[in-house]
Amino acid sequence: MKVRAGVDIGGTKVRIGLVGEQGELLLLLDKIAMSKFEQGDELMLVISKTIKACIADHSDYELVGVGVGAPGPLNDTHTSVMETPNTPVIQNYPLVARLQAHFDVPVKMNNDANVFVLGEAISGAGKGEAYVYGITLGTGYGHGFVWDGRILSGAHGTATEYGLAPYNDGTFEDYACGPALERNYESISGESITGIQIFKLAQEGDANALAAWSLLGRSVGHSLVYVTHLLDPGIIVIGGSLAAGYEFFIDSLREVVDAHLFENQRGKLRIEPAELGDAAPIIGAALLIS
Repeated sequence: MKVRAGVDIGGTKVRIGLVGEQGELLLLLDKIAMSKFEQGDELMLVISKTIKACIADHSDYELVGVGVGAPGPLNDTHTSVMETPNTPVIQNYPLVARLQAHFDVPVKMNNDANVFVLGEAISGAGKGEAYVYGITLGTGYGHGFVWDGRILSGAHGTATEYGLAPYNDGTFEDYACGPALERNYESISGESITGIQIFKLAQEGDANALAAWSLLGRSVGHSLVYVTHLLDPGIIVIGGSLAAGYEFFIDSLREVVDAHLFENQRGKLRIEPAELGDAAPIIGAALLIS
């Protein structure tokens, strides 16, 4: 069986999986803690050894490529990450070339939000849709767009880096992320608590927590208005850690978006939570290998 390895590099850990020809996750391998590494070469060695050991244990698997999802905008050849303050070990590091040195099959890389959307477009909530937009809500605010199974990367590899667009006195990311949710709650209640605590309070029906989530939804909604006008997606998929609170912010988000849709978009644009969870970026990264 031909398989692809998908590598999801995050701020605290690397997750690796093997993916089948139809985009199905076959195996999820051991997580690798990023804190163990001070140099990119050490990380590439461990990633390659992990993949090779798994392939060696499964004689029926034939590795045909390795795809990588990495945080931050990439250079225009998609071979290194330009800015990634949470993962400095790979910033401006020739990741693709150094990982390729360990394999005789193709190695490709794209932004982590893009591979999340690709995974959801092929195997998750966006399956069957031609125009799939996705966002990741967490410590940051990632965006990606998949059109007929292909990632829209732009001329310089930075298409849909929309979280950094100006909004109010900052950027959309400043108002649509975990820290924003915590600031919302503090401004409403006068109390500073964690996002997890706000989530639990919302589950209990706490009015302040629900209001904080609603404000987050409105900010996300304002950003997506521009997306619907520019790209006209058939579905917007919401992932990331804050997607757990989907039920608490979707109404305010939809209220903002629906108020600005064109007549022929109303009642047709789907906005759905991701279906694949943590597997989405692994599957999407693997699917970079055609």
